[in-house]
Amino acid sequence: CPESPAMRSLILVLIGLFVGAACTLILMNALRQGTAYPNGVMAVMSAQMGALNDSVKQNRCAATDLTPRLQTLRHLGNDLEPAFLPTQDDERFIAHSSEFRAALDAALAAPPSDCAAAGVALDRIKNGCQACHGDFKS
Repeated sequence: CPESPAMRSLILVLIGLFVGAACTLILMNALRQGTAYPNGVMAVMSAQMGALNDSVKQNRCAATDLTPRLQTLRHLGNDLEPAFLPTQDDERFIAHSSEFRAALDAALAAPPSDCAAAGVALDRIKNGCQACHGDFKS
């Protein structure tokens, strides 16, 4: 049974529509997920904060336990504006980032001497995180 040119054209159009729809869905999913850079910054910050919390809960609050994680958080604090480009010129975001870095600078300048002091320092850092997330995370 010979195929007509109209039938071939219809089949090609349907294949083209299917491939186009599939590519559109893949692209939309990729755009919705965002880039790896801001996700990575937040993931590492979350892991470091979790480790600091665990140290306090386990009563391991010597400067040698806390300082490396505080330093990592401070270094990541330098990447906040570049990682979140749409907000880098937003005054609220800049203020939150500055407060986060200031809390870490204070904790590094005078490392907590016990778990009570570590808890206070961590609360200050967490408050900075929560304030920013309250303004920008949806």
